[in-house]
Amino acid sequence: MDILGDTSGIRGTQLKELKDLTSLRTARPELIHYDLLMGICNLTSLWNKEIALYINRSGMVSAVAVGQHAAVKLPPLPARQTGRLRCIHTHPSGNPQLSPMDLSALSSAGLESMSSIGVRNGQVTGVEIAFSGDSGYPILALSPEELMNFSYDTAVQDYRLRPPSPVLKVSEREKAFLVALEEEEPGLELLTELSELAHSSGVEVVGQILQPKRYGSPVSYLGKGKLQELTQHLQNSGANVLICDDELLPVQLRTLEQATGIKVLDRTTLILDIFAQRAKSREGKLQVELAQLKHLLPRLTGQGLSLSRLGGGVGTRGPGESKLEMDKRRVRKKINLLEDELGEIRKTRTTQRRQREKSGIPLIALVGYTNAGKTTFLQKAMEQTRSKGESVKGEDKLFATLDPIVRGIRLDRKTEILLSDTVGFIQKLPHQLLHAFLATLEEVQNADILVHVLDASHPRALERADTVHNILGQLECSHKPRITLLNKIDKIDHPSDLSRLAQELSHPIPVSLIENNSLTPVWNKVLELL
Repeated sequence: MDILGDTSGIRGTQLKELKDLTSLRTARPELIHYDLLMGICNLTSLWNKEIALYINRSGMVSAVAVGQHAAVKLPPLPARQTGRLRCIHTHPSGNPQLSPMDLSALSSAGLESMSSIGVRNGQVTGVEIAFSGDSGYPILALSPEELMNFSYDTAVQDYRLRPPSPVLKVSEREKAFLVALEEEEPGLELLTELSELAHSSGVEVVGQILQPKRYGSPVSYLGKGKLQELTQHLQNSGANVLICDDELLPVQLRTLEQATGIKVLDRTTLILDIFAQRAKSREGKLQVELAQLKHLLPRLTGQGLSLSRLGGGVGTRGPGESKLEMDKRRVRKKINLLEDELGEIRKTRTTQRRQREKSGIPLIALVGYTNAGKTTFLQKAMEQTRSKGESVKGEDKLFATLDPIVRGIRLDRKTEILLSDTVGFIQKLPHQLLHAFLATLEEVQNADILVHVLDASHPRALERADTVHNILGQLECSHKPRITLLNKIDKIDHPSDLSRLAQELSHPIPVSLIENNSLTPVWNKVLELL
């Protein structure tokens, strides 16, 4: 029997020892032959590497593989053995707990059970066994003493029919581990924003890791050493989703999934998932679906096992898994249909815009970084001018507003304006989002004046302002008159910071919307520019 996996640096005599051990036959009803167990535990500690093996119903070892310290790539399943094999692997860290990667492998490979054996100094510290059941993954924890008298056959019959214990059941809320490559920008700032995005999508963040961009890889995103460190963190943290801060190439997505065994998302997919949750109108839903399909199209061949077995969760809303099974021809056909529908919406908007232009009412568009306070500004504007129309309410989270909102505001007896709230901007805004939301962003393109709402209290407020200016440039709106609303001044500790911002930006007006400051200076500047 060939020993698969990473055998580099291992002596030939030690490999022969492992090969001889695999000839031992496990008698029923044991989980594993005692000498085989002690042998792989000894080699695990000696090599500081995981060892995985398959045992069939006859008690014979069907395949064996050696991995790294915190991960092992399972060997291919022997023919006609699906559902009839138990997989047993060691954890050199001494922690016997099954990781999400282990449970993912149990599901995707169609195994009878998955066992993890904690090993320290060649001795068993504990065992966890997960069984493939109809209602989840029932898990049994055993001490070294309990393992000696354990009846595997009885447990298979008992636990496969037993619903998962509420304590041992895999958490329904997804747990994410964040990864970013830092360049000149402080890496922790990147991870802070990525963490906010993850929380907005309903995911719990359980860990994060950074690597200088110069050490990254075009194939695996992270370098080899950092990838090994990541697998250790994933196992210890219990994460079942890996989120990367950049848009991944198909080969990077596939490599990371194979290396970690869990679902891998990039920044674009995460933002699209948030948009899928926030979209309420038909137009918004069409735009999100179009952006998701355009992002998916070049990655149809790059989706690994960890996505094909999903039943839901972050990154799978919107088109969902049925779209993953489409071939490229069907996806392109769907994209064309969505573009036609959005084209009709754009025609309707063009008609509405012409009617507005005939009325002579100027359009003021709110732009800015997500969660800067645009919707709150619209809310305060309606309250202070006592304008009619359905009230709006801002929320302290990223991309709280997705569908465009337009309200009529009367500034004085002679002047009425239309105030439009638009989707927020963000760094590394996916280009397919920019194009998909063109129907919405036309409100910006056709505005007479732009009100740029900026969170002046943010430590990187100028960089965020530059991000907004760059996106406005892509929309060919850089030439439009622009007022800068320096919001959240109540959170600024040093007045010099506010002065520095005011010097860098056009028509700055400091205000605190949460303290309900008067918006009269804003209206005066609007009237002046009009």
